[in-house]
Amino acid sequence: MVEDTKGKKITFHCPDEIAERLDRLAEKADIPRSKLVLNIVEIMLDFLETTQKVGILQMSLLLRDAGDKLKDVAKGWMERKSLKDLVK
Repeated sequence: MVEDTKGKKITFHCPDEIAERLDRLAEKADIPRSKLVLNIVEIMLDFLETTQKVGILQMSLLLRDAGDKLKDVAKGWMERKSLKDLVK
């Protein structure tokens, strides 16, 4: 199978676990890993552009940030030894 080499080459570091998962899926699909990654990126870009047009992207980013903050608050609650520990 010959890969299309038109366009820009983009490289990034990927954790070993994710690279192994990509390799397994690419092998099952009988395509090179780079083609699988390109397909995934293309599909997600289309999805994100669509969600951006209808305002869902901003809402999902807000929910993600709120979820991260709630995790921090919950961690603080679990680590408290007294009520005084909550006031910082």
